Amino acid sequence: MKRTVCLILAILMLLTAAGCGKKPGPVPAETQAPDQTEHSASASDAPYVTAAPAEPDETEYAPDPNADAAFREIDLDVFRSIVTSSTDCFNQYIAHDAAYFGIDPADVKPGWGEYSYEAHMESMEQCRGFLSRLSAVDRNSLSEANRRAYDVLKRSFEVELMYEDYYYYDEPLTPLNGMHTMLPLGMFLFNIRSLEDVNAYMTLIEDMPRMLGQLADFEEEKAREGLFMCETALDQVVRSCRDFASKGEECFLITGFDRVADKARELGADEAFISSCTARNRELVITKVIPAYTSLAQRLEAHRADCTPFVGAAARSEKARAYFELQARDEGASMDSMETITALIELMGQGTYNKLCFALVYGGDEILNKYAEGVEPGLGSVEADLEWLRGFVDEYYPPMPDYYLKYVDIPEDIAEDFSPAAYLQPPFDDYYNNLMLLNPSSESSDDIFTIAHEAIPGHMYQFLSARSNKDIPLSQQVLEPVGYAEGWTVFSEAFVATKIFDVGINYSTMLSCENIFFNIYLPAFISIKVNYEGWTHDDVVKMLSAYDLTEAADIFYEYAVTMPVYSMSYAVGYSYFYDIYEQIDPATPEDHKSFFGEYLSFGPMWMDMIRDEMLNG
Repeated sequence: MKRTVCLILAILMLLTAAGCGKKPGPVPAETQAPDQTEHSASASDAPYVTAAPAEPDETEYAPDPNADAAFREIDLDVFRSIVTSSTDCFNQYIAHDAAYFGIDPADVKPGWGEYSYEAHMESMEQCRGFLSRLSAVDRNSLSEANRRAYDVLKRSFEVELMYEDYYYYDEPLTPLNGMHTMLPLGMFLFNIRSLEDVNAYMTLIEDMPRMLGQLADFEEEKAREGLFMCETALDQVVRSCRDFASKGEECFLITGFDRVADKARELGADEAFISSCTARNRELVITKVIPAYTSLAQRLEAHRADCTPFVGAAARSEKARAYFELQARDEGASMDSMETITALIELMGQGTYNKLCFALVYGGDEILNKYAEGVEPGLGSVEADLEWLRGFVDEYYPPMPDYYLKYVDIPEDIAEDFSPAAYLQPPFDDYYNNLMLLNPSSESSDDIFTIAHEAIPGHMYQFLSARSNKDIPLSQQVLEPVGYAEGWTVFSEAFVATKIFDVGINYSTMLSCENIFFNIYLPAFISIKVNYEGWTHDDVVKMLSAYDLTEAADIFYEYAVTMPVYSMSYAVGYSYFYDIYEQIDPATPEDHKSFFGEYLSFGPMWMDMIRDEMLNG
């Protein structure tokens, strides 16, 4: 949502909300820059209520090396099964040394994998097999790190099995970041480290029409089941596919192949090989890939009459509502009840909104003027912001491994249907080299909050901490819950905002809280109300129309219907992190190092598990 709209709402609500809750005080002395005179709300200024953690674990454990060895064998098998599931997975997770992980590249399934009912059921059987193997391991005989990983694996497989009867409720072609967008982006991100990778790249290009065909088959099957997408989503997906197909010779899969050719040349390929690959790539894109996008658009369009109503899951059926509930809990990385999750989200939203209002009160005309001028916090460039963030991390976080970070713009062909920025997970055998993607069509792709979210102390810092910790099993990392990752990164943005003194803490806090409240909290809250509690469009309008934001209500409702869980990982993950942080309440830089160090030492986990570990462990 445009910031101007957000600020109007904040100002309009200010008079009713500023007097609620605990009266804010000045920023604690240790968080102030020299000569800093303004006041700002701290995290503790917002009231909160937490979900009750589990009872203390009083089990007596007796670690047994044999049990650990048996678990590590399962751990490796899970890791291998995921890494070898497709050409792109193998390329993403393994850079050089597959043999180190006991993987033969010949065992990698070529192409993009399968999207079919048969593949779905095979996945369910694989989950049952791993659960059966886990049940044969005595959990109480495992080391502490392996017990945590055991719990993560068990939970992950159990949740995956919950999807067994919901095959046709899945929607791979969402308007934003759907598979029709992610497939060409995957080609752009494909790493060329060897000549074998060039051949693998060609395999994926050749396989794109088949995968697009499977997606079209799936959507037609959904239509027959009465579960096709709504017309609003259909319009956006069809437009995206047609726009991509219309590029013709200017498609970035052709114009951008120079990147692959140059890497092949660096790796010693002769010009005949490079020329052959270049010609073959062009031929495949023009005669196979682009027609496949045209066909997908046509096959989707043919089912316009089968579009489902523009309503939430709760209004469609009880099973659709149950599927939304499962997705929301899964994306948010918590198996707490929806009522508990919703309560935490509401409390996070209220706390965030209070801080937004306090920042506006204390900042006054100065921050409103900066806002009107479009002043961005930070030092004016990605390089300078990263340098500042490195110093910030050194002060408040445990040391991070050495790294190299490259950042590139994504192709314009897919920019409109992609998020403002993204961080690409590093391979397990080469986490020194890292890649951040910036979306040139987004006005916020290179601001300091985005960089903090994607790089440090956000995704990159979190991934490097896990990759470099040899006590965290591989399967636990590769099965990382989305809410775990995004909860950390949203907090990273909010925490950085409280330390940016160049434009004033109140101003940076206002920008951060504005983003969290309007782009994370409200979309998630409204989606829950629409898809779980049965709100209609009129209910959403009623909620927001008092502030003359009917247009915003339309946008929020559309997102709730077309992409119901898009913001859930951010909102739920951050709500849990916010709650844990509020209860532990670290004050000094050393307190923060201890807090972050403990949190990261557990490795990727479900957020309700981390809550129990940190608050009751």
